[in-house]
Formats: sequence, structure tokens, C-alpha cells
Amino acid sequence: MTVIDATGLNCPMPVLRLQAALRDCPAQSHLTLHATDPMAQIDVPHFAGQHGHVIVAARQHKGAGPGGADLYIFEIEKAAD
Repeated sequence: MTVIDATGLNCPMPVLRLQAALRDCPAQSHLTLHATDPMAQIDVPHFAGQHGHVIVAARQHKGAGPGGADLYIFEIEKAAD
């Protein structure tokens, strides 16, 4: 499984990193995105829904990111072609 580290990056960079990683994966691949930007809670599901990808799981870990930031973890399945 591919893990995309977007910790410390602000909007729109977590989604842009996810988009780039998805471009290189075969259909129905699973990726995990780690982000610390709270906007990722809105941006990632919105992006996934617009492009037919599935958010398999999403969770938040308080204070688990760099510098004690909240860590948002998304597990995404790439849309079928």
C-alpha cells in the first residue's frame, strides 16, 4: 500500500499530492494519505467523490502529527477505470 505524507502541508497540497499518487496507480489500488491540515477533512472527501474514488476509512489522531498537530489519516481506493 502506498503512503502519502502530506503532513505540514496546507491546502491544496495534500489533495495535489494525492492526485499525483493516484495518477500512477492501477484502478482499485489502495493508498493512505497522512495530513495535518484540518481542511483535509473537507478537501479529501470532496476530491475523492468528484473523481469516483472511495474513502475506505478516515480517522483523526489528536496531537499525533509533527509538532503535536492533529493527524488526519485517509484510506482511499482508486476508482475503477
